[in-house]
Amino acid sequence: MDNLPDILTVQQVANYLGWHRNTVYKRCTSGELPSFKSGNCRRIRKAALLKWIERMEGGPKNA
Repeated sequence: MDNLPDILTVQQVANYLGWHRNTVYKRCTSGELPSFKSGNCRRIRKAALLKWIERMEGGPKNA
C-alpha cells in the first residue's frame, strides 16, 4: 500500500482489493466507500480507503 499514491483510481482500488472495478465503482456511487468525482472519473483517497477497510473489519468506531 505504501507504493500507491495518496489519490487512487477505481482500477487501483480494484487491483488492491482483488475486486472487479465495477464493484468498487458501485460501492463508491452508493456512498459506502468514500470517493469524489474528478472530471468523469471517481477518485478515492488512500486514507479513506484504509479507514473504510478498518470499519469493514469491525475496527474502532471513530475510524
